[in-house]
Amino acid sequence: MSYKDTGLIFAGNVYMAPIVNEVPTDFAGPINVTQLELTPPSPEAIDRTSFQRDTYGQVLDSVNLPGEAPRMSMSFDSLPALLLADALAGTTEDYNASLQTVTAEPVTLKEGIWQKLPYPNVDAASLVVTLESDGTTVLVRGTDYEVEAVSGLIRALNPTGAAAVTIDFDTEASTGQRILGATEITKKRQIIMDGKNLVTGKPARVTIFSASFSASQAVDLMAREFITGTLEGTMTTPEGKNSPYEIVMRD
Repeated sequence: MSYKDTGLIFAGNVYMAPIVNEVPTDFAGPINVTQLELTPPSPEAIDRTSFQRDTYGQVLDSVNLPGEAPRMSMSFDSLPALLLADALAGTTEDYNASLQTVTAEPVTLKEGIWQKLPYPNVDAASLVVTLESDGTTVLVRGTDYEVEAVSGLIRALNPTGAAAVTIDFDTEASTGQRILGATEITKKRQIIMDGKNLVTGKPARVTIFSASFSASQAVDLMAREFITGTLEGTMTTPEGKNSPYEIVMRD
């Protein structure tokens, strides 16, 4: 191996997989990673100090013992449901809301105050709001009341609408992902970066065999810039490996 002085700036496609029973499963990616920081282990120095006449106070022997484990930090602004769950120390599950039909649901509407309907995802075109007092007068959406269809909220807009009513409506069927926040504090992951050195154009690969992560940063859902998730944790050496991670720099 010959030496050639060169700088290093990485660009790379990052993939991450949960580790289940010590085996990496499905890899998500490529993830737009804005930080992939590796911190070497912090050794604990053990020194033997001389108390002899001519060398008093000097170090006779010094040994570095393992101290704090190697750590890593990863920040990313790719946030589909799976990665948003990681950023929120959560888990995901499939969301499947079937069509529901609601008939004669009693609600007392209040002017300017929202009431919660029994289901979200209201089909606004199917909504019929009838005054309970006579059972026949149908209120006008946009005049007497308004509805937030996705959330399933309704409120009166005038004194006519501020009354006891019955409500008929259908919901819209929908599917997606549900994020259950703060349900998985520790996340065991394997990470692969398929990259290159922008200075030389040569390919490089980084493999972090096993890292136990925790979400380490508050996530501002109303930020005025792209939301970023940050995971920090300890890298471990799995069985069959001689190190917690490796970097392969190709010629």
